[in-house]
Amino acid sequence: MRAVDGVKGWKRTGPPERYNREGLYGYIDGGAELVLSYGFRELSVFKFEPDGAASGTKEAVLEIYRMTSGPAAFGLYSTKLEGGEESRRGIEADNWLGAGQGSLVKGEYLVNVLAPECAAREIGEFMSAVDKKLPARRTVRPEGLIRLPGRDMVPASWRYILGQVAARNESPFLEGDFWGFGGADPGGKPSRAFSAKYGAAPAVSKLLIVELGRSVGTAAVDAGVLALFEEYLQDIARDGDALAGRNQAGRWFLFKRAGAIAALVLGDSDRAAAAARLAQSLSPTGK
Repeated sequence: MRAVDGVKGWKRTGPPERYNREGLYGYIDGGAELVLSYGFRELSVFKFEPDGAASGTKEAVLEIYRMTSGPAAFGLYSTKLEGGEESRRGIEADNWLGAGQGSLVKGEYLVNVLAPECAAREIGEFMSAVDKKLPARRTVRPEGLIRLPGRDMVPASWRYILGQVAARNESPFLEGDFWGFGGADPGGKPSRAFSAKYGAAPAVSKLLIVELGRSVGTAAVDAGVLALFEEYLQDIARDGDALAGRNQAGRWFLFKRAGAIAALVLGDSDRAAAAARLAQSLSPTGK
């Protein structure tokens, strides 16, 4: 990215800061490994303050990550999603606004705006101006998201999970080397996963779908998930070719695998609905 200027109502202070792979560790304290797992290329950081305001009264920090692909940028963007976030009208790319911050993803670019002293309206206007300057056309979502059933999904709660750090952050049920999220894969295709939330508070559950890497042993996955169920759950039993268990709150956890695709429902209060969602996620037609 060239220097970003011309943001209405704001002026840039100082030259851009640029970070490569090695420099990222110095900029992000403890978070570089997550960014790198999604295919990082470079980061540009710009600082702005309002036109005409006294220096230091307000600041907006603009981070523009350039990733290796559109799906990679979406994946990193999705790690912050909880579902139901407010978005900025007029920005066609996927975006969200929160307290003192906002984010959007467009092509291979992920944009973060950090402005603790600013209202959501100000951040939204700032993001709209930056959106027009990005050399990309639209958000590029990974194809695997279509495996997530749309019925009862919490809006915009979906995530694309790459690498062991993201997997462990997502759920204790994705811990374990047997999944194949971490390290180099001899077959050139490590495991990746997709998740979304379902239902409404307080009865919100999660669906995880894992596309297993070429070198991952399916028997090891089945044994590893059974061990996790035995560690975290009770009343564990087979339900046909699915594995089921409950936590102390009585919520249902289900696991099923079809070839190289594995699916887990985590914490659903309705066992029948959980089983139907599990079956749908593993169906070739998604129905």
